[in-house]
Amino acid sequence: MGLMNYIYKFFGFEGDDVKVVKKKTTTAPKASYNLKISQKLPDEIDGVRVYYPENFEDCKEKAEMLKKGKPFFIDFRACNTLERNKVLDYYHGVIDVLGASEERVDKNLYLFLPKNMEVERD
Repeated sequence: MGLMNYIYKFFGFEGDDVKVVKKKTTTAPKASYNLKISQKLPDEIDGVRVYYPENFEDCKEKAEMLKKGKPFFIDFRACNTLERNKVLDYYHGVIDVLGASEERVDKNLYLFLPKNMEVERD
């Protein structure tokens, strides 16, 4: 199972088999989370860090992670719509410059992938 399968299960969706595949071969730890059981927001999903920003200033330093080749999630539950749009506009510029990519996982959850990673769908 891939990263996206765990994400779908994490949010209670079953169905599409989705995998995150690194172009460079490495082994990532496996994990899954169920918010209904734990009632705690996860710090990581499948070894990929999750951030919960409250405003635009909380997100600016995360662009360095894309430069270093590390993927991450941003969960916008704590942001208002205006702040979320500012952050997404900023990251769209970062993505264009670095050749990275973005996947919308849920209404408030986005996965940002560096240049050497992609999401593979079956």
